[in-house]
Amino acid sequence: MLLLLRGNMEENAEKPLTGYLKDAEVKIVWKEEDRTKVGRGKITHDDENFVYLTGEKGTVIVNKNSIIAIKQ
Repeated sequence: MLLLLRGNMEENAEKPLTGYLKDAEVKIVWKEEDRTKVGRGKITHDDENFVYLTGEKGTVIVNKNSIIAIKQ
């Protein structure tokens, strides 16, 4: 399952990602400065601006505006 956030953000803005992807291992791809980053783990929480991804190396907080794709 591939969830593209661009374009559909306004439709899904009121629904938290944790509702869709609770207890699921995901891969998140996002832009940070001029680099593309990838994180793997579980989405533990999300709010209006950020997604909290917890994996083997710890927790990373990603701005929702920087996310390119989420794959389950």
